[in-house]
Amino acid sequence: MDTHGSRSLEALVHWNGDLSELTRSTRSARHCSATLLVTFRPDHAAAAVKKVLAGLADPSQLVDWAQAVHFEEQVDIEEEHQDLLTQFLVEISTPELFVPVTREVCRRWLHVLQASTASGSGSAQDALDRPPAPQDHAAARGPYTPPAPVSGAADAAHGGA
Repeated sequence: MDTHGSRSLEALVHWNGDLSELTRSTRSARHCSATLLVTFRPDHAAAAVKKVLAGLADPSQLVDWAQAVHFEEQVDIEEEHQDLLTQFLVEISTPELFVPVTREVCRRWLHVLQASTASGSGSAQDALDRPPAPQDHAAARGPYTPPAPVSGAADAAHGGA
């Protein structure tokens, strides 16, 4: 692949620009050149997830990006994190088979991806297998609302009725 094709692939895995333009550019460059591979790494996946968490992209755009990266023949997955990154691309690109891509799913993947680069793939797999921490569940439910008092219970507590 020529320099233009390499830049197109790099822009795609980095998600630098409008996704439809990136895929169009990558497709046209593919027809003009040979086989230069671009390596997809955990930092690419983490940056894409951060875009959603920062409000710069919505989850459906992340799905489209993951599909484009996953099905691009000239994108190679970093060998050290191949299982994790393949799982990321498959799950994010096919939410109909796994779970819908939400901000919470993005937070979970960001944690897993950061763990993979911090201390090896074993801890990342542990983080992926482990259910979210209790505070994650609380945040998903919203603020705590105490239950309403039972009728007559307040009077009984104050010596009435």
